[in-house]
Amino acid sequence: MKHGSDRRLFLISAAGLIAARALPARANDVIQGKPTNLDEHGDRPMGGDQPRASNVDSATAHDGNAPRAIDALQPVRPSAALIPVLTRSHDNLRTGANLQESVLKPSNLGGLKKLFSMVISDDARGCEAQPLLIPNVRLAAGTTHDVCILCSMANTVWAYDANDGTLLWVQRLGNPIPDSTDIDGWKINDHWGILSTPVIDPDTKILYCVTWSDPAGNWRTAVHTFHALNLADGTHAKAPIDLSGITFNPGHGLPAQAFKTSERKQRAGLLLANVKGRKTVFVAFGTIQETSANARGWLVAVDVVSNSVGAAWCTTSRYSGGGVWMAGQGPAADANGNVYVLTGNGSFDGVTEFGECILKLEYTPPAAGAAGKIVPVDWFSPFSDSGRAGGPQAGDHITVDNGGGWDDMDLGSGGIVVIPSKGMVGAAGKDGIWYSLDYTKMGKTVPADFSYAATNYSKAKWIGWFTYYNPATPTPPDFSALNQFYANRTHHQHSTPVLFESANHGTMLFCGGENGNVRAWTVNANGSLTYLGCSAQMASPQSPVPHGGMPGFMMSLSANGSQDGILWATCPSGDANRGITQGFLYAFDASNLGTYSDGSGALNLLWTSPQYTYNKFNPPVISGGKVYLPTYDGHVDVYGI
Repeated sequence: MKHGSDRRLFLISAAGLIAARALPARANDVIQGKPTNLDEHGDRPMGGDQPRASNVDSATAHDGNAPRAIDALQPVRPSAALIPVLTRSHDNLRTGANLQESVLKPSNLGGLKKLFSMVISDDARGCEAQPLLIPNVRLAAGTTHDVCILCSMANTVWAYDANDGTLLWVQRLGNPIPDSTDIDGWKINDHWGILSTPVIDPDTKILYCVTWSDPAGNWRTAVHTFHALNLADGTHAKAPIDLSGITFNPGHGLPAQAFKTSERKQRAGLLLANVKGRKTVFVAFGTIQETSANARGWLVAVDVVSNSVGAAWCTTSRYSGGGVWMAGQGPAADANGNVYVLTGNGSFDGVTEFGECILKLEYTPPAAGAAGKIVPVDWFSPFSDSGRAGGPQAGDHITVDNGGGWDDMDLGSGGIVVIPSKGMVGAAGKDGIWYSLDYTKMGKTVPADFSYAATNYSKAKWIGWFTYYNPATPTPPDFSALNQFYANRTHHQHSTPVLFESANHGTMLFCGGENGNVRAWTVNANGSLTYLGCSAQMASPQSPVPHGGMPGFMMSLSANGSQDGILWATCPSGDANRGITQGFLYAFDASNLGTYSDGSGALNLLWTSPQYTYNKFNPPVISGGKVYLPTYDGHVDVYGI
C-alpha cells in the first residue's frame, strides 16, 4: 500500500544532522544466518529448576553515598502545573499522551535547557522502568512535595522532588541479580532487578512494583516479589507477595502449569484497573529464553484489597512460548476492565496456545468462595511461527525450522493501544505491519484459518505497512513471503505508537521503527490508516548495513488538549541492543506538518537535546513544563524552560 513519497532516510552524526539523501529501493533480500536481535532471550540453555527463597527488605533504607531525605523545613513546592503520570504511557489505553501540558509549546522550545539530574547510584544503567510523577504527596516528615519515582535495576526505589531533584527517600527491596549472558545474550546491563514500570494508586498514595531478587544473586533461585509501598516514606503499606508457587490449570486434560519465577523476565509495565468493582494490578511476564521448551508467558492478577493473587493465566500450556514483554509497555485496559496484551513467539491453537496473538482477556475476581479466573475472550493472530520457520503454515507449533531467524518474528515486540473513538485496538510487531481490530469482534483465529490467509486477514479492520514504506503486500497468502530484509534493514516496531486527537488532523498515530523515520498517520473511521509524513531523522544511523540497529524511537506526546502537540522521541545513534550507544531526544511539531521538496509530508523538528547515553526501552516523560529523560549512565536528566 503506497503512503506517498516517504522513502526519505537521513543520516545523523554525533553533532547532529549532516546530510540528506534518498536511499534507493533494494531488491528483496532473503535473511541468512542467526537472528539479528536477541530481544527477550539469551543464547545459552536454561538451567534446571532450583529451590527458591524470598529476599525482601521491609524497612526503609538510605544510600550511604547519596543525600539523605530532606528535612522538615523544606518549603512546599508549587504543584499546579504538574500532571500525574501514574503508569507507563500515561493511561490504561496506552496513548502515550499528556493532553494537559500548558507550559511547553512548539513556540517556546528554543528556551529548553537541562535543569538538573536525578542520580541512581546503585546501578550503572540506572532505570529501565519509566519515571512516574505524582503531585502533592505529604511525606512522613510533614512536608508536601511533587514526587518523581525512579525504580532502579538494582531493586531500589528512589523518590525525588520532581521540581528540583532533591532526594526525599530511598527504599531497597532485595538483592538484585548480576548481569549474565544466561539472561541477556549481549550483556549490557549492570543488574537485573526492577525491570518493569510500576504503577501508582492516586487514591491510596501507594506504589506497586515487582522486584527480581535472590540473597546470593543467583538467577536460578531468584524470585519475583510484588510490593506495595507508601509514597510518604517508602515503607511497605502491605506485606510483600512472593509470586513463586502460582499455578494455572489449563484444562483439556493437560497438567497444571507451575509459575517458574526464575525463568521469567518481567519487563512489561504494570496495569492498575478497576475490574468488576475490585482494584487489581496485572503483572505480565515474558521469559529469559523464548525458544526453550519451558518458556511461557503469564498474566497474574493481584487483588490489592485482599493483597493476594486473584488469578493467573499461562499463554501456552501444551507447547511453549507466548511471552508478554511488549518492549516494556504494560497491558492495556478498556473502560469495561477488559485487558489487552500482545504475545510473542510461541505455539498457537486458539484453545490453550496463544503465541503471536493480539489478545482480549476477561478477569473475574474471586467472590463468594469461587476462585478468580483470567479467560481469553477474543483474539487475532496474523501468522503461525510454524509457517514463518518453513514448516506447515497451519501448524500449531514449530516442527520444521529452516533457519534464518524466522522463528523469532515477535508480534509482541511492540505495545498495544486502545482507540475508543474508532472502536478498535491496534498494534504492530517485528514485521512493522499494523493491525487494526474491532475490539468487540477480533476474529478468534484458529490454525485452520492460516491455510486460508485471506479469510483470516479479512477479520481485521485494516492491515498495512506501518514502520516502513513497502510496495509488497503486507498480507501474503504464504507467510514466508514476509521473511525478507527490506532495504537490507530491520524495521521492527519496539515502542508503542502514540495516539493524539488533533484539532488539525483528527485521530493521529505516530510510530518510529528500527532503522527508519518517525512516521505520522491519520486513523480513519473504518480503522484504516492514511500516511501523513515522516521525520528527516533516522534511528540507528551509525549502525552497519546489513542490517541496522535496534530498537527505533521511544516516544511520548504533550499537548494542551487538541492543540500545541509536541511529539518527543528518543533516537539511538548505534545499535542499542548489542551495546551502549549515544542518542538524542527530538521534539517534533505534532500539530502542524510541513512538506519536503518533493511535496511529501514532513515532521518539523523543533528542538534537539545534547547527545546522551541512550536508554533502550525507556520513553521520555513530559509534565508541568519539564521533560524527564532516563539515560543509560545512571541518571534521569530533567529539562525545562
